[in-house]
Formats: sequence, C-alpha cells, structure tokens
Amino acid sequence: MQRLSYSQLAEGPGLQTLLQSRDFSEWDAMVAATLGHHRSTLLSAAGSFDALMRSGSVDEFPVMLIRGHGQVQLQREQCDHGVLWLPLEGLTQEIINGVEFIAEPGMALLFQPGDQMDGYTSEEMLGISIFIPKDYLQGTGFTSPLIERGPLQRKLINAALQLSEAAAWKTRGATHSAALFAEALHQWGNASYLSLGKETLSFRRRRDTVAQACEWMSLRLADRFTVVELSQKLGVSVRALQYAFQEELGHSPMAQAKLMRLRKLRRLLQQDSNRHHHIAWLMECSGLLACGATAADYRRWCGESPKQTRLKG
Repeated sequence: MQRLSYSQLAEGPGLQTLLQSRDFSEWDAMVAATLGHHRSTLLSAAGSFDALMRSGSVDEFPVMLIRGHGQVQLQREQCDHGVLWLPLEGLTQEIINGVEFIAEPGMALLFQPGDQMDGYTSEEMLGISIFIPKDYLQGTGFTSPLIERGPLQRKLINAALQLSEAAAWKTRGATHSAALFAEALHQWGNASYLSLGKETLSFRRRRDTVAQACEWMSLRLADRFTVVELSQKLGVSVRALQYAFQEELGHSPMAQAKLMRLRKLRRLLQQDSNRHHHIAWLMECSGLLACGATAADYRRWCGESPKQTRLKG
C-alpha cells in the first residue's frame, strides 16, 4: 500500500483541529488538558513558537498529529494509558525512567503507564501519538520503549502508520486497521522477551547480514559505493541484501547509508574542533553532497538546520 505524504496526513478531513497557535501558553494549556500534570519550557527564542494539533480516532485508538516549530522541554509522568509516538520529521530525545533514548523518523517510542519522562523536541517536528488503552499493554513483555529494528517492530510501525492514515482519511477498512495495530502490538510485546535461542536461523542470518553491512559502510561513509559493491563484499545477492534491510530496518541499504552519513554530519557539527571548518566541507567528509538538497534532508531528519546544530554544539 502506498503511504500518504505527511502533509496529506495533516490535512485529513477525519482529524479535528484542537490547536493552531503561536502562543506557547495556549499550547501549554492544551497539553495540560491532554496529559495532565506536566512541566514544559520553551527553549527557543521568544516569537519562534508555532504549533498545530489535530486529532481523530479509529475504534479504541485516539490518534493525534502534532506539528511544531520551536524547541520545547517537556517533563511528565505517563498516566493510565499508553502512548506510541512516531516521529515523522525531526529527532525526539527522551529520558524515560532515567535512561536516554533518541528516536529518529522511521522509529517509534512506547510510553507506558507510570513512566517518568523528560523529553526535548527538535526545533521543527512532526509526529503522531496513538493513545493505547491500558488493557492492551497488560501481560506483555516490552523490554525497551524504543521500537527500531526487527520484523515485529517494523510490523508495528507500519500498522501504526496505517492506523493513522485511516483516522485522518476515514478509509475503507478503518476498523481492520485498528485490529491489525492491536495484533502487531500484542505480537511485539509477547515476543520481545524471547531468547536468541528461539529465533529462527533465517532471522539471525538477516540480522547478522544487516549488522555486517552497517559495519562495512560505517568505515567508508566518505567514499562512494553501490549496493552491488556492498553485496559482493558480503557475499550475498543484491536481492537478499535488500530483503534483509527491508525486514530489519524498513528501508534499503543505500537509505541506511544516507542515514548514517546524516548522523556523522551531526556528530561533526557538534564537535568544537570542527567550528573553523565550513559546513560544506563537513558534508563532504560525511559522504554527502555539499548542496542545498543535503541541508534540506538534514533538516527533515534532524528537525533543525546544520547551522543550528553547530550553534547548539
């Protein structure tokens, strides 16, 4: 199924606008009505805040789309329901019960009742919150709030996106999408504690292939290489390599290489020793083209411009 663009999701007629404001106090009041006890702080300069919140639902699952400009710190305790947060643009940094997690677009975070969170949004962010009744989280073995890699994790993320589309556009089969989401949540929760000894051989091979490929690419990010060259180095077919990455990470090997290069650029921008280097040079050192398109890709992924990252570093 072809995914809707994020702008199409935001414009869906099935979503009701709860807030559209440049006033941080109005946003803070809306969060208080939604989350209850919390403490939020606007970290960006005054006058640089803008927020949109739209909500809908499919069966028992309320869905909220949130788009914002202006970095916010939000401290809160998760109340008597769970929340699955899917960042679509911009990074999400969360300290959950004392452990730090960073969720990128394509990942998700699960907040469970009683969790203590201290989070930071990026300067620009777009994401979806799916509210999960407590009954769906009981009797499961979620070992980490970060949902990133593996077939069951990818299935859950895809089901969450499908549910969000159904809520936004009231598509046929919306109730079916809710059932698929509930099933994916149950499967992941009940399989997350299984030992490696119970994994299938094919699963372990796919996971090991992806790990080896990522290690090989990490040493050559500044160089140019193709998926054919990568497959030859690993001794697997291009088709098998593509399939392994799709199952494990939800995207292609070359998409992973681009993501790794963006991560490297962010690290370089944050280092004091690189402040005298031009941003274009750091892009090239990361294996990226020094151009406006790279800056735009970085902004969508990171939620801020390369220059903003450097200033914060």
